Amino acid sequence: MPGRRRHLDVGEEDGSTMLLTIGFAVVALAVVLVGSAATSLYVEHKRLLDLADRLAATAAESFSIDDVTIQPDGTFRPVLDDDSVRSSARDDLITGGASALTGVEIVAARTPDGRSAEVSLASDWRPPMLTLFVPQGLRIEATASARSVFW
Repeated sequence: MPGRRRHLDVGEEDGSTMLLTIGFAVVALAVVLVGSAATSLYVEHKRLLDLADRLAATAAESFSIDDVTIQPDGTFRPVLDDDSVRSSARDDLITGGASALTGVEIVAARTPDGRSAEVSLASDWRPPMLTLFVPQGLRIEATASARSVFW
């Protein structure tokens, strides 16, 4: 009937908020797990990039005095080759270690122009908790380059 007010009695409602609470807890737990996994992946990639940067810097400075040439303008320029870059990166990885990274390997170590060293590394990453979605983990890669300088 129009114009007639319906009167609800609050005491007659029945039901529970338990299902809503459980659903919220599941969503909150999923957000925490995904957030911690993403943070772990980001930190691991930064560590690998830092290691690649260190190896590239060491390889760029691995030339001997015999590898320095005099340019037509009178400046000195070191010349790198792929073998010296590769052996320097490998030796520094062995002696310096890979810190907390697991399964680190050198994918490529070369000099693209004879003046700079480019090092690519790969590592295995596993999520810190609940490996349900990526049980095998992921393979991450990082590449860094550094230029040699002779003063």
